Amino acid sequence: MVVVLRIAALQESKMSSLEAQSNPTQQPLRRTMTIVTLAWLSGSVWITATQGAPLTLFAKSLNASEFQFGVLAALPFLLSLLSVPASLLVEHTGQRKRIFLSGLYLNRATWFIIALVPVWMIGAGGAAQSSHAMILFLCLMALMHSGQAVGGTAWVSWMADVIPDRLRSRYFAGRRQLGLLSAIPAAIIAGYVLDHRASPAIDLMTLKYCAGIFIVAAVFGLIDIHCFHYVDEPLRPRDETRRTFSALTAPLRDRNFLIFAAFVGTMIFSISFTSQFLTLYLLEKVHISNTRVQLMLLVAPMLLQLLFIPVWGAASDRVGKKPLLAVASLTMIPLGLGWVLVSGSNPWLGYSLAAAGAAAWAGVEIVNFNFVMEMAQRGGAGYVAVNSVIVNIAGCLGGLSAGLFAQRFRDFAWTPWQGSKTLSYYDLLFILSGAIRLGAVLFLLPLLHEPTARSWHVAVRYMSSNIYETLITTLDQPLRLLPARKAAVAMDEVA
Repeated sequence: MVVVLRIAALQESKMSSLEAQSNPTQQPLRRTMTIVTLAWLSGSVWITATQGAPLTLFAKSLNASEFQFGVLAALPFLLSLLSVPASLLVEHTGQRKRIFLSGLYLNRATWFIIALVPVWMIGAGGAAQSSHAMILFLCLMALMHSGQAVGGTAWVSWMADVIPDRLRSRYFAGRRQLGLLSAIPAAIIAGYVLDHRASPAIDLMTLKYCAGIFIVAAVFGLIDIHCFHYVDEPLRPRDETRRTFSALTAPLRDRNFLIFAAFVGTMIFSISFTSQFLTLYLLEKVHISNTRVQLMLLVAPMLLQLLFIPVWGAASDRVGKKPLLAVASLTMIPLGLGWVLVSGSNPWLGYSLAAAGAAAWAGVEIVNFNFVMEMAQRGGAGYVAVNSVIVNIAGCLGGLSAGLFAQRFRDFAWTPWQGSKTLSYYDLLFILSGAIRLGAVLFLLPLLHEPTARSWHVAVRYMSSNIYETLITTLDQPLRLLPARKAAVAMDEVA
């Protein structure tokens, strides 16, 4: 909490100096940034409650196959390809706010249908309808992701003009950090409800409680989008209007941008390769409860991100993007392989791997977001679209490949030596994911060119000093409160 307050104070001081420089015809910068931040406090509840154990159990209760789990992992990446026509629409019309609201209202409202229709089909037709309900569920998930792809493209272009570039990295890192304050309780509550109310032996009962979680999450999601009605949309000067298709040619001629997008895409391929199957692995092989799944895959990572997100944001501005990618990606290689060692006898290792992996991945995400937003401000929404195409094709192929691989090796079992763990197809997925990350670091990262970047060991020293300072401040804060507490008690006794 202390870390969050420090970031908020930093944002306040920065906004005060920049507010006087903003266009007087626009709303004050301080108010705009406050609304965008408060919106995410609600939005983070939505995104947390609609993933993890609830989503996996919902699909499992519909008797999803291994390949269908792979499709479920691939859908957000596949549908993100709609960002290409969305970027053309944004460039052609300039109606970024309207496109964002239309797409994201569809994205959030679809969760009501996702929650209710498959449950109704199972309730009316019994288990025989599970295959049809699962297909419908995948179609509705595709519709939901379509709204995100269209609205999200407009949002990035819109926010690039709203948030000043001098403040952008730290602001969005702090915004994401504050969102964890509402996301952590949402993850814990969702896991608790599924453990104490849903019955794993009754698919319909599990479906109903998952549906209830989705409906509540959708309400929070709609509140998130509604907040943006109160954010102004800066108008672009006429000389910045671009021809629709020419907006896509500039990124394709930018070799450094393409290398960057290919590197991030390869890392996303490795993440999507195991994303849906990691939850299944914990439920079926490690045999832990839904609450512990939420704690391991969502809460523990969020808590560590509270410490690392502001450090990543500040380091992105100070030392450059390439060294941060090197530090983050090198860290993710052993963390991906480490899941092979997680079993029912050492579930604590899963908490460490999930938390450290999320902290490292946050660095890749922050660098990617800031880089694309920087390109969008200079070159238009075409950079957003091309980056989205590259990374989302990679993510889509990762999910589908994992689904096909899992379907093919579903009966794989091998014990390396007597008394050791019996490896399954889950372990093969983890090993392949780590190998893919290693390939990205060895063959793509050295090609990335950033003249102003510092060396990777400078980045490590800078981040280490910032983390140390944050930890000392956090640990020292309760001690600072003790004298004030003793003084208050003494005053009460005197009174």
